[in-house]
Amino acid sequence: MTLVNTTAAVTGDEALSTWFLERCGSCCREGDVLEVGSEFIGAAQFCGEDEEYQTADFASTDWTALRAAKAKRFKFVHLTADSAYDDLRTGIETARILLRAQGVIAVSRYHTGSNPGSAAAVWQAVLTGALRPICATRHRFYGMWGDTAPVQHELLVWMASHHSGFAADVHHIEGHRLLHFDLD
Repeated sequence: MTLVNTTAAVTGDEALSTWFLERCGSCCREGDVLEVGSEFIGAAQFCGEDEEYQTADFASTDWTALRAAKAKRFKFVHLTADSAYDDLRTGIETARILLRAQGVIAVSRYHTGSNPGSAAAVWQAVLTGALRPICATRHRFYGMWGDTAPVQHELLVWMASHHSGFAADVHHIEGHRLLHFDLD
């Protein structure tokens, strides 16, 4: 697995996103990538030859059609949480249907002060559903519907070998282990 060049001008969040996208490519082998919202993290470059990269915005997405046509097709779904609470809840539930086993959901801007409903939508999915948190930063939440322990272990090993001073705070929330990285 090729990791981010730490000498380039890459933010910690960008390095972490790259790690997740590369990991999804190696553990899921196949699968498309979907980004919904106003912020894109460059996920297109992590699609294989026969994989598809799709973008959409919350307002024009037909969630029902997307669920029906593309169930279990994606290895990575990225949502920008600048939409209303109900829209983000729908997006998270759709990601559950769309993601393959070991697929990852990333939610950007999940806890901005101007949109408190976004944090509520993410944590409601964790507390009442099967969404399991992997880690969070100031800007992004990463989770999956499966066993997060192996991913968290791999992530901690990578972070320990990453010479940028990344360190994790470990939090336990309602039986879930969450790694928190204070990254720019």
